[in-house]
Amino acid sequence: MPLREAASQVVRLAVYPVLAVLAFLVQSRLSTGAWSVTGGLFVADNPDLGRPFKAIGSVWWGTHVLNGYGVLLFAVAGAVLVAAVAAASRRRSGVLLVLALAATAALPWYAFFQGHPFRIRYMVPLLPALAVWSGAGIGILPRRAGWVAAAALAGILGWQARPFNPHAPMVLEAQLDRPNGFERRDKVTSYLLRHRQGEKVLVSFGSLSHYVHELSAAGFRVRDFIHEGNDVIWNAALEHPYAHAGWILAEERAEGGDVLSARAAEDPKRFLENFERVAEGGGVALYRRMKKP
Repeated sequence: MPLREAASQVVRLAVYPVLAVLAFLVQSRLSTGAWSVTGGLFVADNPDLGRPFKAIGSVWWGTHVLNGYGVLLFAVAGAVLVAAVAAASRRRSGVLLVLALAATAALPWYAFFQGHPFRIRYMVPLLPALAVWSGAGIGILPRRAGWVAAAALAGILGWQARPFNPHAPMVLEAQLDRPNGFERRDKVTSYLLRHRQGEKVLVSFGSLSHYVHELSAAGFRVRDFIHEGNDVIWNAALEHPYAHAGWILAEERAEGGDVLSARAAEDPKRFLENFERVAEGGGVALYRRMKKP
């Protein structure tokens, strides 16, 4: 294939991921005030912190938990077969393209390497890769062997990958916040509704967006909050909350607490000066601005 034609095809393929990246950056800017946020979102307490090979092991383990070892090993065998065929025949080297899906493991690996708490959902993007590698491996086999392998894979899937399992890892992880649900945070919501008189509420959307969504049912709007997307105002409120916000909502449990609870813990006299803790529930603490003496 001529170089010019090859470059043209690459550009056409690259348009979609480039647009996705640009959309992600714009969304990040609108919601957090920064084009890309790389820190401050979690407490680095993962034992994989700074240990690249242990982080790889965590990705492997998480992928196995989602699929079972049978599916995982089947996919790895398919990937090895693809690589072997490509190495043996230049004419069939195009099949190597499917191995590019291994890049989906980069995000969870890097997150765990940086100390991010283990989350099984980070391995979900690897599932299509396993499916493609398994299918590619089966397609390379001779017809009869391919049918046998396909039947074996179907049996493994039926045995290990149960889509309606109420105790599936993703289902259980999605309920991590259940103990801190609406009923527990209702005390905070009720206090806000009874006593707030239009003052702004300082809150991190990065940690409490789910609770802000709950508050929308009580009549709150985005304009009622000071959050990361407000950029300059958010940064100013972090330094002097009394001058900008009448209330502070801080997440104290999830991921070791958010940026507001961290500020309060580091320098409570300065950050919470003239603020009083008035309600708490479901891991959320509510502070109210008091009149200066």
